[in-house]
Amino acid sequence: MFNWKLKAEKSADQESLSLEQVRTEMLQLMASESANHYRMGQLYNYVVDKELAQKAGYKDAQDYFSQKLADLSYSALRMYGAVAGGFSEQISVRFGVTCLHLLLIYKEAADLEVNHEEPGDTVIEVPGENGALTPKPFSSCSVEEMRRTIQRKRKPASSKPLPPEDLALADQFKEGVTSRFPKGVLVKVQVRNQKGKAVLDFKGIPVNDVATLVAALKALLPSGPEVPGVE
Repeated sequence: MFNWKLKAEKSADQESLSLEQVRTEMLQLMASESANHYRMGQLYNYVVDKELAQKAGYKDAQDYFSQKLADLSYSALRMYGAVAGGFSEQISVRFGVTCLHLLLIYKEAADLEVNHEEPGDTVIEVPGENGALTPKPFSSCSVEEMRRTIQRKRKPASSKPLPPEDLALADQFKEGVTSRFPKGVLVKVQVRNQKGKAVLDFKGIPVNDVATLVAALKALLPSGPEVPGVE
């Protein structure tokens, strides 16, 4: 009975909402979700930076979270971590974690500079249905527009499109590698379309940190037969 009354009261309150009140509550709910995801990203980065999983006997952070938080997408967790490592919580709540993560991907694909304190003014060349590019500030771009823009950057006109599974795998390698390096080491992992094949380029890796790259790649490779040339 209590639950029925509670639902009835909520329904009555909802019936009196104005359109502006609906918009305001929607924004509040979106902000709460972004803040939660941002905090999850902070916690993920903490586990990775301190190597807590390895110290507890797990292979790495992915091994730990896959076992202990199986219902949580590990790719989503890495996304939260990337945003938490690149932006403040205030910016995360303002623009949304997903859109900011896409901005980080676009930044690498377009090789442009982004003001992490105020990313909203970043100019994004958004392709229309006819292929024409329209410059828009990031603050005015939707998630779908960002995805469309990134897809165009990754797909030269002379090459066939990259398979979605290849792009997803490339993103896993990029996030898995960059998350291994400490803050201040500006490592870049870029994916490009080479005649319809996804090719990864690694840039900015200090000579003394090559072992970190090797360890990251080995952790991302599926278990199975040994890869020739890799000990």
